[in-house]
Amino acid sequence: MINKSTLMGIYPICQDYICSDIIYLTKIEEVISSGIKVLQLRYKNVSARKKRYLLITIHRLCIDNNVLLIINDDYHAIKYIDGCGLHLGNNDISISRARKIFGSDIVIGKSCYGSIEDAKTEEKNGASYISFGAMYKSQTKKNALTFNHEIITEAKKVINIPICVIGGINKSNLMHVIEYKPDMISMVSGIFKYDNPGREIKKMMELMSK
Repeated sequence: MINKSTLMGIYPICQDYICSDIIYLTKIEEVISSGIKVLQLRYKNVSARKKRYLLITIHRLCIDNNVLLIINDDYHAIKYIDGCGLHLGNNDISISRARKIFGSDIVIGKSCYGSIEDAKTEEKNGASYISFGAMYKSQTKKNALTFNHEIITEAKKVINIPICVIGGINKSNLMHVIEYKPDMISMVSGIFKYDNPGREIKKMMELMSK
């Protein structure tokens, strides 16, 4: 069964692959060992062979640190890796179809952007968690639309699964985000732009615990 206690706290999303395996995997290993509970792997513009290597390596690191690995979009990949979850956007397969393929035990998240109605629908369809974004202008997705932050407050009244927020979140605006009490807070550049991203996560965890 899905353990909802895993779906909470800082939810890092791996940056796009950079030229050096050593640098890329070193940063990810620092993040995985920082105390997080869940990590999303989003890889773009790399070969199928490279994807498989990264997935196997990062999955092993996650297992060693009791971290749940969520794969963005690539539902074919998780057929071959036990214990991973899946995150879906608008252009991916539906939650309903994913449930038919993978059953009820796998964690499946769904991007709902700024729509509470979509979030309610995806919860009924079997989503494990939903994600709202973008909170702020994002360096990762520069064309992403921001949404009214009060949507989070309203969603918490009608949504019974964990709520994640994403988009332009970093250490400087983290405390404002926390005011809305999302279950998970996703960051890409807000974590991976640092030379030691694991240390930055620990600093943000300290802020969140005050």
